[in-house]
Amino acid sequence: MSSKWYLPLIITLVGTAATISALAAPIPTESVELWNKPDGTQGMTLSAEQIKAGQTKITATNTSTNEDHELLIVKTDLDPMQFPLTSDQSKVDEGKLKGLREVGDLSPGQSRSKTFKLAPGRYVLFCNEMGHFSAGMYKVLTVVE
Repeated sequence: MSSKWYLPLIITLVGTAATISALAAPIPTESVELWNKPDGTQGMTLSAEQIKAGQTKITATNTSTNEDHELLIVKTDLDPMQFPLTSDQSKVDEGKLKGLREVGDLSPGQSRSKTFKLAPGRYVLFCNEMGHFSAGMYKVLTVVE
C-alpha cells in the first residue's frame, strides 16, 4: 500500500495553519503623542517615521494638561507648508484635502485608536485645532511596501 495518499492532506494542513497564523497576527500599532509645553511650543512625536503598508492601528495620546488636540491623517505629496489654509490662516482647510481621515478629538490625557489600511506612500499626520498646525503640530509618516 502506497503512503503517498496523505501528502495532499499534509500540504492542506500546513497551508491552513499558515493562513490561521496570518489571521491571528496582531495589527501593528503606530503611537502618536500630541503635546504642548509650558513655554507654548506644540508638537507631536511618532513611534516610527516609517512603517510597512497594510492594516495599521494608530493610537493617539494627548499628553498635554491644558490643550485639546485632534489627529488627522492624509496621504499626500504636498509639503505641509503647502497645505491649503482657511481664510483667516488659523487652520488647514480640511475640505480641500482629498482622502483626509481622522483618528479623533482628544481632551488632555485622553487616548484614542483607529485602524486604517495604509497603502505605500507619504502621509502627513497633523492637529487642526486653531493655530496648532502653524505651531508645528504635524509629522510626515512614510509607508513602504
